[in-house]
This record gives sequence, C-alpha cells and structure tokens, in this order.
Amino acid sequence: MSRPIVECTPSAQTRRLVEAAWAEYHRSVQEYGPSDEWDRKVIDQAIRAMVKQGENFSVNDFRDLLPEVRKCLISRRLIAAQKDGLIEFTGVTYSSLKSTKGAKVNIYRPVPGAEAAA
Repeated sequence: MSRPIVECTPSAQTRRLVEAAWAEYHRSVQEYGPSDEWDRKVIDQAIRAMVKQGENFSVNDFRDLLPEVRKCLISRRLIAAQKDGLIEFTGVTYSSLKSTKGAKVNIYRPVPGAEAAA
C-alpha cells in the first residue's frame, strides 16, 4: 500500500520567518573579538590533544577539559579540524550532558598521519 505525498508549499510569510531565523542563527554563532579568539585557540588545542591520542573521540571526551568557552565554537572548531584534514566523521553517539537530553554528537577519528601534524 502506498501512502499519499502531502505537499505544503511554504507561503511568503513562512519563507520570511525561516530566513529571519537563519539570520539570527548566523549572528549567534559568529565569532566576536579577542575572547572568541582565545576560546578558539583553547578548543583547537584540546582537539589536537585528542588527535594525538590516535583514538576515536567525541566532544563528550574532552568537553570537561575546557575552561568556560562559548559552546557554539566547539562544533565550529570540530568542523574546522575536519576541513584541515585532522579528523573525519565516523559515527554518532549521545551527549553525556544531562541538559542536552540525549542529543546526538558526532564521533571522529584522526585522519591517518594527523597525529604528527597535530
């Protein structure tokens, strides 16, 4: 038995609301000034330390090693580490933070040879 395809074309108002939400999201994750520069360096250092271990890891494994940093920068720095060829996505697990209510977090593995570059 096949199911019908339900179509609902977004109205102009809906499109404007979604665009405004995306604009707000991008504003909230932008890096601002010297404090974000410091946070970025600390997060990068933690990621590189995990890479040097040579084992799969997720943010659960190093989050508690970080000082107070803007949380949105952690995922952005993991993306940067992927682009830099240090790590690659290998799967998902669940966040160990109770406040995230079991949200999924990515598991990464060091790219072969990345330990030396880290």
